[in-house]
Amino acid sequence: MSVAAQPSQSQFQKGKAQDSLRKLYRFNKTQRKDIEHKLLQQYNKTHDKELFAFLEVLKSMVLMKPNSPFVEKFRNEVDAKYSAFPNVQARAYQILGYHYFIGDINYEKAFDAYLQLEKLLEIYGPKVITDYADYCSEIASAYYKFKNYKKAVELAKNGVNYANDKWDFYNTIGLCYGELSQADTSIYYLKKAVAEAIQRKKPDIYRTISLGNIGNSYYSQQKFQLAKPLLTADLKGALRIDDKGLAVGAAIPLADIYLSEQKWKPADSLLTMARTYIAQSGQTERLERFFPIRSKYYQLRGHLPLAIAYRDSAINAIKRNDSIFNNLLVMRVQQRTDMEKLTEEKSKLENYRKVSQIRLWAVSIILILTAMGILIVRGYRSRLEKNKKHIEELNRLLALRQQLSADMHDDIGSTLSSISLYTHSLLMQPQTAAQQLILEKIKQNAQHVQESVSDIIWSVNPHMDQMAQVVARMRAFGADMTEHAGIAFVFNFEEEVIKLVVEMSARRNLYLIYKEAINNAVKYSACKQITVTLTGSNDRFGMEISDNGIGFEIATQHQGNGLQNMQHRADEMNGTLAIISKQQQGTRLTLNFTLSKNS
Repeated sequence: MSVAAQPSQSQFQKGKAQDSLRKLYRFNKTQRKDIEHKLLQQYNKTHDKELFAFLEVLKSMVLMKPNSPFVEKFRNEVDAKYSAFPNVQARAYQILGYHYFIGDINYEKAFDAYLQLEKLLEIYGPKVITDYADYCSEIASAYYKFKNYKKAVELAKNGVNYANDKWDFYNTIGLCYGELSQADTSIYYLKKAVAEAIQRKKPDIYRTISLGNIGNSYYSQQKFQLAKPLLTADLKGALRIDDKGLAVGAAIPLADIYLSEQKWKPADSLLTMARTYIAQSGQTERLERFFPIRSKYYQLRGHLPLAIAYRDSAINAIKRNDSIFNNLLVMRVQQRTDMEKLTEEKSKLENYRKVSQIRLWAVSIILILTAMGILIVRGYRSRLEKNKKHIEELNRLLALRQQLSADMHDDIGSTLSSISLYTHSLLMQPQTAAQQLILEKIKQNAQHVQESVSDIIWSVNPHMDQMAQVVARMRAFGADMTEHAGIAFVFNFEEEVIKLVVEMSARRNLYLIYKEAINNAVKYSACKQITVTLTGSNDRFGMEISDNGIGFEIATQHQGNGLQNMQHRADEMNGTLAIISKQQQGTRLTLNFTLSKNS
């Protein structure tokens, strides 16, 4: 993969040394002055500009106070001052993201910083961004908090191979798969987290946390006898270190298990403790899981008015959590970034208009002398008018795409979310096996439609016209598909590719052809490896997807809808699609098309 010049070994070691200094500077206040003094001495000897930039970023950590004007000043200078030093620039965005998330509790600005950091990770990778694994872990935790579980898994999997201590990665991935109702996959990663905690001799609470999370996965599968001892161990560990939020996470499902055994007293005791600890810890988002079990307790005990009241509280808690931790927050950050770009372009157009007016006055004075001059003026004005209309049309289309993206997310997304809410509420109540299957099917279908809507929103979002965003999505999709199938996935692309701008229709067709090809290879080729190669120039784009599978005879498969759809999409792009395959010799698909000059 060619995305940036590879650093020398000495540069890499320098980056790792700076990572260690940053951690020491952050957690050891007494050594800060000594570290600053030594770095300044080193800079005076070497005049290394990157070293001086690193020193500036370190000092900024001390000045990061809640609601301080320094923070905004520092944020506005990051790109201008540190873009020549990606490693330093990444550290600056991490510091900003952490400050906004924990200090100011401004999640919009936090994700703004984390999106910039994520972009640097995608472009430069772990060979340039030396603290790559820690950054992936921090951003993944932020996505997990905001219920964007697929994105959290993607970031965690990107970073785990470069981490020394993998416990946090495995635990986060396991939690995410649990929330995505993939219990077996969740348990697989959580067991890896337990093994990592034991191997690294971490404090015992890490092991019991992961065991408790495994217990929650068994609980979600209604394997109560497997879940009960693990949740009990998790609860004891939480109480031992006085972590009330952790204790609540184990107490609620454990109480539900006691309800299934008709052991009312321990269930009531655990629920009373959970409600107290939620209040003391301030983790009110846990009410979403508390209220349904408390409602169930009163229903089983015959107190129907209380059961109904707690059921209503459960629905309100779910709605409140969704309104706070909504993926729209990330989209709003992206939309705000788009608006900043539009404002910048508008400023440029205004400057161009002023310059054009000055020129028009000068030209008009000269052209008054001749009739030919009058014709030139008219022609010049005509061109300006055409350009103005073209710019207005582009702005109108851009606004339409943004409005379409927002409307689909708000209207359709909220409707599907409501379906999930009500099915979730119903699933909390006792149901027959047939009713349970129907509700699970409704929930799965709603999630499937949400994913399809997400693809459509992505395809019309103007922020995604840059190929860097398309390449990242393609790589994530391919890696996710092949990982579950046990297939090696190799993804290569030239540096020029991420600089390209592809208009919406071509981008959508390219991505759908890619998805169809990867799906076909995973499902039917029986291959061991899939290789994707992207090439590009100023006016051309090429994609090749090959596998080493069993192949197929083109002549007998040409009527398939999948191949016909890919060919139809290639024709819409005015591109050429070729598929070469032979029995036992694998398959190779190539797509080439010319980029629109209006992109």
